[in-house]
Amino acid sequence: METTLKKIPVHSRSVFENLFQYYRYDMSEFLGLAPDDHGLYVTRSSQFDVYWKMPDHHPFFIYADGNLAGFILIRRYPARPELFDIDQFFILRRFKGQGVGKAAFKQAITLFPGQWQVRVLRENINALRFWSKAVAEATSGIFSLSEQLDDDLLMHFFSFSTMSFIHKKYSPNDPSTANSLS
Repeated sequence: METTLKKIPVHSRSVFENLFQYYRYDMSEFLGLAPDDHGLYVTRSSQFDVYWKMPDHHPFFIYADGNLAGFILIRRYPARPELFDIDQFFILRRFKGQGVGKAAFKQAITLFPGQWQVRVLRENINALRFWSKAVAEATSGIFSLSEQLDDDLLMHFFSFSTMSFIHKKYSPNDPSTANSLS
């Protein structure tokens, strides 16, 4: 499947927020989330403002063969701003197991060369399996894995650098790199 990343423009933010409900539903088994009285997994919309206001936050839709397949939110990690961090990553079930997530991840780390981390909830065994394979493939096995507390949650932390194998520069204001990478 051809996988592409496209920067989420502010006028498509509502589409992202709709998708985020599915992400929250998937995470509900680990975080104990429940739908509201209307059956929705809503979140405070304002928590995403930073992705359209701060230059070190980057929201992307993930497309598979031209179909909306998920999203990835990339930021500088607040506690260690020298690190790029995947804040949230979501692939719709229809596209899981087809290489879409791995391809999107590889494109993301190519767009932002540097020091990276990926955080995974300790209880999310399927995500841990996915990230173990995706990070190992993308880094040729050169990464570290540790357990740490993050916002009072015990998480797996994958840490790695893309500087040794990535040469493409990314500029969020350069249309030739901001819209997609294949």
